[in-house]
Amino acid sequence: MKSYWNFPAATGGMINSINNAGLETFRGNAIESLMREVIQNALDAVKDSTNPVVVEFSNFSTNSSIFPNKRELVRAFELCESTWKGFNKKSEDFIKDGLKILEKENINYLRISDFNTKGLEGAREGKLGTPWSSLVKEAGSSNKDESSGGSFGIGKSAPFLNSKLRTLFYSSFDITGYKSHIGVANIMSFKKENNLTTLGNGYFTNTENSLAIPGQLMLDPDFNRIETGTDIFIPAFEPSTDDWENEAIQSVLFNFFITIFRKQLVVKINEFEINHRNIELLINGLDDNEENRTLKHYFSLLISKKTSIVPYPAKNYKRANISFDEGEAELYLLNGEADELNRRVLMTRKTGMRIFEQKNISGSISFTGILMITGPNMNRIFKQMENPAHNEWSPKRYEKDPKIADKIYAELRKFIRDTVKSKFQEKITDEMDAVGLSDFLPNKNLMLDESENKTESLNKTIKSIIKKDKIQDTKKVSKRKGKETKEIEEQLVGEYGISPTGDEGGNLGNTQSDGGSNAGGTGDTGGNNELDPTMTGLNDKEKQRKPSKQPIAIQQKYICVDKSNGRYRFIIQPKKTIANGRLVFRVLGEQNDYDLPIRQISVSNPKVTIEKLSSNTVHLNSLNKDEQFILNVVIDYPNYCVMEVELYEN
Repeated sequence: MKSYWNFPAATGGMINSINNAGLETFRGNAIESLMREVIQNALDAVKDSTNPVVVEFSNFSTNSSIFPNKRELVRAFELCESTWKGFNKKSEDFIKDGLKILEKENINYLRISDFNTKGLEGAREGKLGTPWSSLVKEAGSSNKDESSGGSFGIGKSAPFLNSKLRTLFYSSFDITGYKSHIGVANIMSFKKENNLTTLGNGYFTNTENSLAIPGQLMLDPDFNRIETGTDIFIPAFEPSTDDWENEAIQSVLFNFFITIFRKQLVVKINEFEINHRNIELLINGLDDNEENRTLKHYFSLLISKKTSIVPYPAKNYKRANISFDEGEAELYLLNGEADELNRRVLMTRKTGMRIFEQKNISGSISFTGILMITGPNMNRIFKQMENPAHNEWSPKRYEKDPKIADKIYAELRKFIRDTVKSKFQEKITDEMDAVGLSDFLPNKNLMLDESENKTESLNKTIKSIIKKDKIQDTKKVSKRKGKETKEIEEQLVGEYGISPTGDEGGNLGNTQSDGGSNAGGTGDTGGNNELDPTMTGLNDKEKQRKPSKQPIAIQQKYICVDKSNGRYRFIIQPKKTIANGRLVFRVLGEQNDYDLPIRQISVSNPKVTIEKLSSNTVHLNSLNKDEQFILNVVIDYPNYCVMEVELYEN
């Protein structure tokens, strides 16, 4: 039979423009999305689990004359042009660029080939629900088993985003021995010569039902498949950067280092290969930036002999008929010294692909962790909580019972927090490594002298506080912005974390008191703080002052001096000289931040004076660039809480 481009008619159905929901999911990072989705799909189709899946990415260029039935596709683009002219500027631009590419002498391609995989089963008959049908013909459909990585059937859109023609060719050699190929053009509806309007999707096929063409497609002159697997050819591969290979390598290291290290995956990018033998060298050789340091922390956990592996206990949710066997998830933990590690847990499922990082677990312990969900029951539940981009879990996505999903997810997070504390908390309760802290601490004798003579330097009256028993929700504040305001684990907890021990500090120097009850912390996000209405000069500050400028860069650390009385000591060093400024204190919750009312505060540096204290804001004068000062802070909360402080210029 003769092969041709078949664009089925809509016959009164929906008319599709250039915008595509599946493509928009991955827009903004085409190479990153391509690597994540294609590799995950290959891992889901593994043939022999005792050997690694191999995925190869190779770009090449050939004469445009070998493009399958190019003139027919050109004609389809021309009909798109006449259909959409004057109606949709984005469509017009896409069509114009596509026609220019098709008329070039050579066309660039990216070939993606996987090995030790099953190929596209079901290509012979095109039966609904088969891997071939799910990938090629079905929209929003994923027919993988419940332990797979993919869940929405949207990931197959990522390769289209890397083609300026929105066109792909699939060639397959499946485990039944059947070889086939087909082309898919994911463009837009257009009117044919017979005045019928197409759906927008076209297929390079030899039947009106758009079935696969027998035999493999030979587009890459240097490649010939002799074993089972799938080849995806992306024509008009024009990446936005000339350095796409390095971007692809970085993505593989970042997203699949676990799978590669465990000998389950090998990735080849042109002549460059990433495997279990060289991945350690590649990761250690990455540039020194925050993202790469975090990756190195996780990889150090995989190779360390000190890593603890804790299985997730068996769970039974009878009402929902859900149960997990012991060990369906495992938590890998590594303890570190001071601020050496990142205080995060990387969350993964069956394929080992990075999903997201769980933060705000403990501010007092230096650790890093990886949670791997590998059991079938647990993987099935969390797969249904996952968003299409595979970078978030949300219980609301579990349509069958969002409440039970919320409970399951909450218990998993609690397991992580409790395990971290039970494994490592004791190690830091008796002593605290303070190497390098002297850079920020003043002379100890001077501190003692200031503590003894603190009454001489007091020049402000402590204002009274009215406390109400009624508990009100503290208003949420907008998330902090600016390059200098990093995650609480790195910046606020600091190199030394929160220690339950420490010297009993007095009120050093200039002191102010305010107040509050039920201050929000990691265990209680509520808060109620009201000033005495009889005190002049304070009523105008009863409402929280909203910062109007970007925060000023500061170096900061804090330690817990007296947990039961809510006493903390902050060491702050501003990076700019300011005459008048304000420090804003907040509690960092797992998902939201909250105002932290301060009961009392004092400063050790005699040059720095406290003008006033209102709710969670401290107004200060005379701050000098790179000149550190110590604040002794009292909060009305008897347990540990993870705090942040930001400096603004008035």
